[in-house]
Amino acid sequence: MIALVRSELLKLRTLRSTAWAAAGLLLITLLAAGLATGDAGQKGLRTPAELRETVLAVGYAAVFFLAVLGAIGTAGEYRHRTISQRFLATRARRRVLLAKLATYGIVALGTALVVTAVAAVLGEAVASSKGYTLGLADGGLRLTAGIAVATVLAGMLGVVVGALTRNPTTAMVAIFGVWIGEKIAGDLVGDAARYGPFALVENVLGLTTPLAWGSAALALFAIMAGLGVLAQRVFVSRDVT
Repeated sequence: MIALVRSELLKLRTLRSTAWAAAGLLLITLLAAGLATGDAGQKGLRTPAELRETVLAVGYAAVFFLAVLGAIGTAGEYRHRTISQRFLATRARRRVLLAKLATYGIVALGTALVVTAVAAVLGEAVASSKGYTLGLADGGLRLTAGIAVATVLAGMLGVVVGALTRNPTTAMVAIFGVWIGEKIAGDLVGDAARYGPFALVENVLGLTTPLAWGSAALALFAIMAGLGVLAQRVFVSRDVT
């Protein structure tokens, strides 16, 4: 398993999409933390909780970036048939899927911690220059934990979506389609809307609080695990040649 994870990490380091995703997320982090907190003192950006929402916005961006990266990285192997070589080298396809989940989980965790640290430090510096604070001593731990857990689960969910769709474009449509669908159907399905994957992501981040933090994280993990089992038993086992 360790060798499989190492090979996945090596693949990520050599993909141009990884570099572009990292550059894009860094740019969003700097813009969100620097420009948004530059408005500290205006309506809606005065209390520490309100100012921390600028860091949460960065976390939400990280969620999307990792979900898309995981989906494209996995689906792309099917699209270009390189997954065949991996399955020939490792005949236990379940181990390949688990290695991908572990790899993107590790990458997502590292990404979440880095962007949170950058956004928090920069945001605090800008806010303090205007006489305000993000109150990281009180809310920093919950902020970091929420972004880390949400990003890890999003990256793993992206892998599952990629395995289910086997096509990068279809995977992208599925991810953003579900997000848009949740926003549109939210008022129609009532309380059931809180259990949608992106509604749970927002709950874990702390943007909304219809469920307890731990309950939302467990529900999101259950969705990812359930789809992962479906992907492994129905789609991953199919012929790819």
